[in-house]
Amino acid sequence: MRWFAVLLMVGACACSDSPARVIDAPIDTAADPSLACGTGELCVARYDGACRRAVACVARTIECPGNACSAACEASYCPSPYQCHTRPPCGGEPPSAFTCYGP
Repeated sequence: MRWFAVLLMVGACACSDSPARVIDAPIDTAADPSLACGTGELCVARYDGACRRAVACVARTIECPGNACSAACEASYCPSPYQCHTRPPCGGEPPSAFTCYGP
């Protein structure tokens, strides 16, 4: 009887000959939504006061290198009541996105 249980376990763990599937991102890393933006677009992540995020690809109107917050960048990419001044991060901000924070 004992050998029957062993056979059942071995049968359940049998490997297949199918090729391994390709994984295009590490499992513990969230996908970067900014990768969906095309040429001439900028990924903008807007966070409300509770750190809920909305991400959009918008037409690039001016250059804001390194998520640099200036009056021109804020006017172009952060609609009222959002602003881009230095704020404590919410965590999980897309590395390539321009970030705007709300009240």
